[in-house]
This record gives sequence, C-alpha cells and structure tokens, in this order.
Amino acid sequence: MPEVNTPSCLTHGSIPRSLHSENFEGIVTVIEALINTVSGVGTISYSRCPYGYPYNFEGVVRALEDLNTTVSGISTSATAVLSGIVAGSGIYITPSGGSSIINVGAAGQGSVSVSYSGSFLTISGAQSTTTVVSGSPGTGYEAGTLWFDTNEGRLFVYASGNGVSSPDWYQTNAEPIVLKGETPPSGTGLNSPPRDGSIWFNTLIGNLFVYDATTSGWYETAPTRSVAYGPAAPVADVEGAGWLDSSVSKLKIWNGSIWAEV
Repeated sequence: MPEVNTPSCLTHGSIPRSLHSENFEGIVTVIEALINTVSGVGTISYSRCPYGYPYNFEGVVRALEDLNTTVSGISTSATAVLSGIVAGSGIYITPSGGSSIINVGAAGQGSVSVSYSGSFLTISGAQSTTTVVSGSPGTGYEAGTLWFDTNEGRLFVYASGNGVSSPDWYQTNAEPIVLKGETPPSGTGLNSPPRDGSIWFNTLIGNLFVYDATTSGWYETAPTRSVAYGPAAPVADVEGAGWLDSSVSKLKIWNGSIWAEV
C-alpha cells in the first residue's frame, strides 16, 4: 500500500525521507546546521569547535555541547540579522510572536527633519553635496558645496550659517600655497579669490607679496633690493634687477632683454 501524507512535510516532502545520511555523519551535519540557524537568530555565546566533529558518539556529544552553549546565549538584545538589518546602536530588534519589531532611532540635524506618520518614516531637507570643477565657482551655491579651483589646484568649501558670519568660499587645505603670476590674484575672471595671508610670487620682479584682507592690498615682503656691483654684468632673472657697472660708474636696469642705462 503506497504512503499517503497530506499535507506534505515542508522539509521532507510528501513521502517523508531524511535529507541527510542516516548515520553518525548525518546526525553531526544536522547539529552543525542547528548551530548555524541559532547564530542567525542572535546569540552572545556562539560556539562551534574549529576542529570539527568526528562521525561517532564523541562527535555527536561535542556537537550537542556546542549547540547547548550557543542556545544558552540567545537574547533579544543580541545582534541579529533580519533581511539585511543589523541590530546595534540606534536599531533595536524585539521578537514578537512569529515576527520581529524593528525600532530605529532617527533624529534630524541642521536643516534635516525626521517625522513618522504611523506608517511611513519621512526624512526631509536633505540635499546632496555638489562639487564644482572650474576656474570660477560663480554664485548661488548652498552650504557644503565644494569647488575645485582648476587654476590653482585648490579645494574650497562654501560655508554659511552655523556661526559663519561671512558666507563665502573657504580653502579646505591647511598648507600655505604660493600663487604665481604677473598680476595679483583678484578674484575676477579666472583668478582665484585671495584670502587673508595668501602669498603671491610676482614673476615680473621676482619677489613675494602677502595679502591683507583688512585693506584689500598686497604688500611686498622685502621691498628693498640689493643692486649688483662689478665690472661684469650679472645674470638677470627678472625685469627691474639693478647693476652698478663699476667699469663706467653707471647704474643699469635689466629690461628683459638688455641692461639699459638709467
């Protein structure tokens, strides 16, 4: 007479048959699967012998001992994984009958607000940070926007609110950068905006200048220059360099191509 099993077993089918071998190996394998199943529920005392279990009475006993240790640590406060959600700081998973209740602690900061309607969690006010890559950032940007200055290779962040008295672009890196060019950076066109303490190397006269934000001016760090002296013309690097020719007692200035008499 054929076997009739209605309804069929969810695990073993309509004609129940064991899924593992009916010997010590099958018993140990099933116990190991139990240990893995319990660890997914959440336990603070997970235990599984790293050396494995032999397929005999000793292996069965050791596997059951590890299963008992693992089960003894099941706790609702233990870390558990439910559909990709991990319990931890701000997230609490509480078993409730055949399901689990997931509690998420969410709080808004700055212009971001969090509200719960009873069915949906709404996060509003969040905005993505924009990164501008150009020689001039333009206007109309929100706080936190980044600007990479392609002229000077500097990174700026637009700061406003939260105690910032002067909303503007502020350089993010702390290292001093020396700007180089024939004209001082003015913040117009393709020039980067100067900041208080910015250093500029004037390639026309070969000297350094420091920017003072209070007076909006560039001040030369060494306004006095030494004049070369001797019968032989020195090697001139920049326009405006001076040389007193001792052979003829005349003062000459390098104009970019020749030593011109004053």
